[in-house]
Amino acid sequence: MKDKKRNEVTNNMLNLRAEISEKLEARNQEVDNIGYYRDFEFKGSGLAINDAYIVKLKDSEKKQEKPKSREDEDQQEKIAYEIYDKDNKLIATVNEMGEVTFDHEFLEDLEKVNKEYFDTLTLDEAEFELPEELGKEDLVLTKEELDEKQSNKELDKMSKILETEDIQAYSTMKANQKLQFDKIAEKQEIDPNAKVTQTETLADMIPEIKEKGIVKVNVVFSDHSKGKNGRFSFVGLDKDGNVHTIDSLQNIEGTTTGQTVTSINSRDGSVVQEEQVAGMVRINGRSKVNGQEEMLSVRVGQYGTLEVDYVRADLSKDKDERYLSAPIETKNQRPTTREVREVMDKTKNTEIEDELDRSEEEIERDGETELRNMDDTAGNDQLTADDIIVLEDGSETTLRKEAEKDHSNVDDFVRRYNERGGKTPDEKIEAIHDEIAEEYGAPQRTERGY
Repeated sequence: MKDKKRNEVTNNMLNLRAEISEKLEARNQEVDNIGYYRDFEFKGSGLAINDAYIVKLKDSEKKQEKPKSREDEDQQEKIAYEIYDKDNKLIATVNEMGEVTFDHEFLEDLEKVNKEYFDTLTLDEAEFELPEELGKEDLVLTKEELDEKQSNKELDKMSKILETEDIQAYSTMKANQKLQFDKIAEKQEIDPNAKVTQTETLADMIPEIKEKGIVKVNVVFSDHSKGKNGRFSFVGLDKDGNVHTIDSLQNIEGTTTGQTVTSINSRDGSVVQEEQVAGMVRINGRSKVNGQEEMLSVRVGQYGTLEVDYVRADLSKDKDERYLSAPIETKNQRPTTREVREVMDKTKNTEIEDELDRSEEEIERDGETELRNMDDTAGNDQLTADDIIVLEDGSETTLRKEAEKDHSNVDDFVRRYNERGGKTPDEKIEAIHDEIAEEYGAPQRTERGY
């Protein structure tokens, strides 16, 4: 096989494996090898296929059980096949018993193209058997060979993005996010010496960065398929432009893809809402302190730019309620304020359970909130007399209306509300009504059941 044709066939194998990877994962299967056959025939059927790609499948490692004996080992491995054309369209499947099932859409298309030929076929008698020897234009690549080809292909692309040929490896994070833009920024740049929390930089959190002399951390959207699946890669560059892996960042495979996070998604904490991230990586050596983990997340933000957040997780809470994140300063993201950095700082704010609880209640009711309404400082949750408050029963009120029910001073009622603790507006308002009634006597009320 000539080099040009070999490259074309190899690239198609890699594309095919990427296209079917999601469905194979759902079935707990993996690719053992992929073979290209210039001419392939289903025996006994009269059907011949040009440029056939045959995928050999086996159970993935997590599905395989440890064999009890050598005899069991042969019986345990279940091999199946899928046959595709040069456009990666499914032709047929072959189960572990060797039974051939042709794809319905393939048969319909075949009949439309040449009905006379179709009528001569005996597809019910089709048998699947691979050739004993490869033809000179055939090619079979194992999983390991495909992995190596894919790695080299990604390294070539990464070298172009980072504008350096000195790259041999990098860590990746599997991602899944529906992209809103046809083109996204392929690279984001982080200064590892910029403050992430009030007391630490990224270089403080990841000592490896200083050890390797990394002066820039690049986050790269390295690949995508059908507009939503891909991989984000973290790489470090030293002052000479040499590329380094960041081994302290560990991909959490499959568990944080598309994860919902309580996100402080503005630099000053003026917007806090639940958002989905494309994926997260764990910061090794920073996990399970007071039952918490620390991570970095990536998502595609406004105008297609890559956004990176520092994430803290409370492992005692449910999966969708355990993550709190705040932006990290990047080339396109401004630094956060002191208030935001202090909330994310584990030396100043050792637990995040209260923030997560308060944010959950506010976001569930109003769709979003502000940092001052969920941090540990009750005095900064400032409401004015005429701000709309949505109560638990869905009705709306204001502090002015509530003060009028008690015939009390509006400014005094507002002050009491803003100084009072309590998780919900209902609890605060009821407590103030009780307090005023105790101090001045209960007025005649006609609203809210009084």
